[in-house]
Parts: sequence; structure tokens; C-alpha cells
Amino acid sequence: MKWAYSIKQKTKAALLLAVVMVLVIAKNMMDSRHVSQLGDSFSSVYEDRLLVESYIFQLSGHLYQKKMTVDNCSSQGNTSGLREKISIHNAAITTLLHAYAKTKLTRAEAQCFEKFKQNMAAIKQLELSYLAAPSGGLAKRQMDAQYSLAAGNLEQLSGIQVSEGKALSDQTKRIIAGSALLTQFELGVLICLGLMIIAIVLASKSMMPKKPQMPSLN
Repeated sequence: MKWAYSIKQKTKAALLLAVVMVLVIAKNMMDSRHVSQLGDSFSSVYEDRLLVESYIFQLSGHLYQKKMTVDNCSSQGNTSGLREKISIHNAAITTLLHAYAKTKLTRAEAQCFEKFKQNMAAIKQLELSYLAAPSGGLAKRQMDAQYSLAAGNLEQLSGIQVSEGKALSDQTKRIIAGSALLTQFELGVLICLGLMIIAIVLASKSMMPKKPQMPSLN
């Protein structure tokens, strides 16, 4: 019956080796998924957060420059060149808005961004009214109110970038921690399986018949 025992031990060893292979393949697949998730996370941090923050900074700058241009023109009573200066800022703002809209927006961010676009559209209409009649104080006051609303929306959008960036950072930490834990688990399982295989091999050797010794010649 030793041959049957040997076959049984070899079958156990083969099964354990198969488990090792499946474990290694599964770990490689999970590592590939984690790498992909990390790549998406880092890409989102740059494209949807850092880049967007630069758009917000530029939008804030153009908004401020427009307001200062109108304020200085109003105080000096001189509207020459005002239309051209405003058009330059409006063109830059339009380009930035198109670039911003192409990024991945959260629900709250999309709502705030839509409000900002509405404010900018209202400001453009009020600018036309003001340029038609620079002495009109009502259009100027309405523009100032819209400037304040737009600046508030930009502030909210900037805050969203910070919170979303933190969420992406936390997600990255969780992925790394999960991968490290899985690696430790895999190492522990491989050590246990290795010890079991060694035990099976040693048990198989102990069952092998020993060679008969030749009687010593006198």
C-alpha cells in the first residue's frame, strides 16, 4: 500500500502547488487593479483638481481686472478703450470656462459652476448696458452685485477642489494600505503552504523502502 500512500501525498503536493499558483495569479490581478486605481486617482488630482484650481485663479484674476477697469473708467469719466479691454477679459474667461467644463465635475461643483456661468452672462449684459450709457448708475450697481456673486461662486469652487483633493488623497491611502495588507496575507499563506509541501515531501521520503545493505565480507 506504500505506492497508494505515495500517490496520495503527491496529489496533496500538486493541489497545494495549484493553490499557490492561483494565489499568485489572483494577487497579480489585484495589484494590476490597484495600480490602475492609483493611476486614475493621481490623474484626477492633476486634471480635475490642480488644473481646475489654476482655472479658478485665472478666472478670479480676469474678473477682478474687469471690475478695476470699469471702476477706474467710471471714476475718470473716460470710456475710450473700455470696450476693447472688457472684450479681451471676456474672451479669456470664455476660454477658461470651456476648459473647466471639460473636467470631471461633482454634483455640487456642477451646480456652483452653472451659477457662476449665469453670473458671467448677466455681467456681460450689464456691461453692454453700461457701455451704452456710462453715466447710468443702476447698471454699475447691478454689475458690482454680480461681481460679488461671481467672486463668491469662485470661492466655493475653490473650496470644493480642496475637499475633493483630500478625498482623493484618502482614497489613495486606502488603496496602498489594502495592497500592503494583502501582500502580508499572501506572504503568510505562501509560508504555510511551503511548510506543508515540505512536510509532505519528507513524509513521502520516509515511506520509501530502504536499500538492503550488502553483508560485509570477511
